[in-house]
Amino acid sequence: MYKVVDKYVGRTVAGMVVFCTIGLVSLSSLIKFVDQLRNVGRGEFDFVSCMQYVLLTVPGQISMFFPLGVLLGTVLALGNLASTSELIAMQALGKSKMRIVWSACKSVIPLIFVIMLLGEFVVPDSEKRAESLISEAVSNGQVAVTSRGIWFREGNSFINIAYFMSDGDLQSVTRYIFNDSIPKKLVRTESASRGYWKDDKWKMEDIRITTYADDRIVRDFRESDVWDINLTPANVEVVGVHANELSISGLHEYIRYVTKNGQKADRYILELYRKIISPITVLVVLLLASSTIFGPLRSSSMGARIVVGILVGFSFYAVNEILAPFTIFYGVPPLIGAISPTLIVLAIAVYLLRKNT
Repeated sequence: MYKVVDKYVGRTVAGMVVFCTIGLVSLSSLIKFVDQLRNVGRGEFDFVSCMQYVLLTVPGQISMFFPLGVLLGTVLALGNLASTSELIAMQALGKSKMRIVWSACKSVIPLIFVIMLLGEFVVPDSEKRAESLISEAVSNGQVAVTSRGIWFREGNSFINIAYFMSDGDLQSVTRYIFNDSIPKKLVRTESASRGYWKDDKWKMEDIRITTYADDRIVRDFRESDVWDINLTPANVEVVGVHANELSISGLHEYIRYVTKNGQKADRYILELYRKIISPITVLVVLLLASSTIFGPLRSSSMGARIVVGILVGFSFYAVNEILAPFTIFYGVPPLIGAISPTLIVLAIAVYLLRKNT
């Protein structure tokens, strides 16, 4: 009997989670499509390109909206079971609230791991292709994967890359070199019109060099030179990207690069831990939201409980996003900053579920 009930609850919850996720992604894709219609007619960007761009962004939107789909789907599914008194019947058979919620969790766990694989292996590539497609079409083939300049630091140098091309070449690269004294003093600038990766080195062309001496400025020109910098083509693609847009492997690689250059990587480490524990975080939100569904209907309507469950879940996500940067600011270890909100909410959720109805 218990297995039948588990399957019924799991099937109901999983179906509603998938339905809510598809609905959210469809609505977001429609908005994105309408927004991109303004680019139709620019360069080679046409209606077909607009459709291709939106389709390429769908995996990323599924990954982004899935936690919200889990929240909405679980609350709506359990709320519907409660409104038809099916939850009461299950409890009358001896199933505790925790057992019922665990049945819902078991149905969502496989979906969580599918979404994790999607975010790790599909989303980064599809988002890159989408950005490249729109850049190529709008610029008539003058491809720039990023439209904003990229800045990064290596030792006493600050490097700016104006454009990173889809073929891996760099355009308009400037290196600002400072001395070791404090305060720092600019001693030389090197501006290259083009750079390309060859033999594990960056080969720069058309380099204009300006050296700042105490009493004069010296200008020089080189047709080509090799720049000894640690940045690789793979890392160039993520320098200007927000930490939450990277995969787990991408974050790990970039953390190694940043640490190698003597820079602080706390915000990337924090995001790495948050991505690793994201399956647990989703389940904790599910538990917290579900805890609002149980209880006698005479105390409050089921519609009100569903709204409360959704608001509680949203509140946790909001607080988690707001508190994360503060943990870095106050020097809290990234691991503690990543797991502490989840552990606190887990304790609250378990307490509420164990309370007497």
